[in-house]
Amino acid sequence: MLRKGTITSINEDGSGIITDDNEQEIHFRLEKNFFENLKGVPVSFDIELSPEGLVAVGIQLHGSCV
Repeated sequence: MLRKGTITSINEDGSGIITDDNEQEIHFRLEKNFFENLKGVPVSFDIELSPEGLVAVGIQLHGSCV
């Protein structure tokens, strides 16, 4: 089951944070270079455990943002 949340920060290197519906902050890194502002965009995502902790994977943007 995909989690839902909102992108709350994104850096120029493609890393950022999604805050999920439970207000948990999940880190992510984009594989593509997006040059538009994605902060505040609603998303769905899965979570995996990495050596650095929980990370969001399989991020899907909602609506017609992309």
